[in-house]
Order: sequence, then structure tokens, then C-alpha cells
Amino acid sequence: MENQGYVYILQSQNCDCIKIGGTDYPPLKRIKEINATEPYKSLGKWELAECLEVKNWRSVEHNLHYRFRSSLNTEIKNQKELFHLSVADASKALNEVNSEEIVYKPKIDRMFQDEAFLSYIVQLFKFTGLVHWIEQQGIWTFVLFPSTNGGRYFTMNIGSHEVAFSTLRKKDRKKLNMLMLDSLILDFPNVKKWLDKHNGSICTENYATALPHSVSVHFEGSFSDALELFSLDGVRRALIAYWYEALIKKSEENKLSTYERYHNYNAVAKIMKRIKE
Repeated sequence: MENQGYVYILQSQNCDCIKIGGTDYPPLKRIKEINATEPYKSLGKWELAECLEVKNWRSVEHNLHYRFRSSLNTEIKNQKELFHLSVADASKALNEVNSEEIVYKPKIDRMFQDEAFLSYIVQLFKFTGLVHWIEQQGIWTFVLFPSTNGGRYFTMNIGSHEVAFSTLRKKDRKKLNMLMLDSLILDFPNVKKWLDKHNGSICTENYATALPHSVSVHFEGSFSDALELFSLDGVRRALIAYWYEALIKKSEENKLSTYERYHNYNAVAKIMKRIKE
């Protein structure tokens, strides 16, 4: 759609207003522009408080600006997007947008109707430390129920390579899961024993773009089984070690993932709300 894009709410510790805006392209790129452009630059650093991907961002942005017109900051010149509002009030209004405007809504609803799947994803965000990298969306991507993979629940990438996925194999309807970790997991024999019980393995030959010390674990099992794996000694440490270093590297490269156009910003926003509840 011509106007599909993002409506965002930004906040800054150096400004008593919030910024409500919209953009055609990834929020990460737009925020960098805002932080480099006056009058916002002097009031920053601006950080993402809320974001919604919609079918017509210009319409949604206009409606929000009109709704809060009495709160518009008229003292700061050369801008029309700063409002004397709390993040909570602006977020509430943003999330009242017509559901038909929300991109990927059926897929998000499907995830939230599957409590086992949702619980696994929530824990994955927590265990890997991804909750601290929300502003870097686009460098990492979360693709929900990708249409190109019939049995795929989700795929997560950092840069150009997968770091996690779950899929339902067509040939036997068994669930196959993958996680990318640091090779320090090899120091924990209890993990290898658990994987053996779940027809799993540890692979040391991975993507060419992965870090040299990466390994991937593959195993069969439900989302409850995957949560059981998280409870084993060494797993969380290995997850955080690999994901953090990979995120740092990609952030320093300042380059969006090749899969950014498939990233589900709205699903991430709802996942984060669930985590904060």
C-alpha cells in the first residue's frame, strides 16, 4: 500500500514533551535522522516509546495530531510534532486505532491465541536479552508465521542469519526447533544429554555470516520442551553471550537486516506489553 508505514511516539530525558510522528521507512533509520536534525537534536537523545505499523500512516498520524491539538507545543519553532503529553496517554490513543489499519493483525492474534507458543517467545525475548534491544529493531528481525514456510511458526534473524526458529515438519508433523548459541554450551554435558532425549544435536558448522564461535542446537519437541531446555545450566549464559555479541557487531555496522521488510513491529510491541504486565 502506498502509505503503509509506521506511527511512532518518541521520548527524551531532555524534553518535557513527546514527539508523535510517522514515516515510510524503518523507525530505527527515522530516529537517527531526528536525533541529527534541529530543533529535535538539541532536545534529544530521542528514544522509541511506542510504534505501530499501519496501512495508512499519514491518516493515523493526522488523527493523533488532531486529537491532541490542544496539547501541541507552540513555543518551540520549526516543528509541529511535539506535544505536552505523557507517553501513557499517547500510547493509549495510538492503540485505539481501527484494527483494520494494523499490519499483520491476523498473525498477531494467532500467536496470542496459542498460549504455549506465546510463553516460549516471551521467554526467548527475556533469556536472550532482546528486551534491551528494542530500539535496534531492523538490525534484528522477528518474522511471524512466514508465508513462504508452510509449517514455520517464526524466524528470528540477527543481520542476515537465523538465530532461532520453530517449524512443524510436513513429513511427520513433528515440531523442530533451532537456537543459535555461543560455543561455551559445549562445556555443559547436561545439555547434550537433554538433546539426545529429544532427537537433537549441536551443530558447529553454521552460516558464513555467523560469529566464529557459534553453534546451533536443533531438537524435536513442544514449546513446553523448549522452555525446559531454557532451565538447564549453561543455556541462558550461552544464549546471552552469542546474541549480545552478534547484536553489538551488527549495531556497530549500522546496517539493517536483509529481512527487515518482513519484521513484525506490531508483534514485538504486543510481546513487550505482555512482558511488562
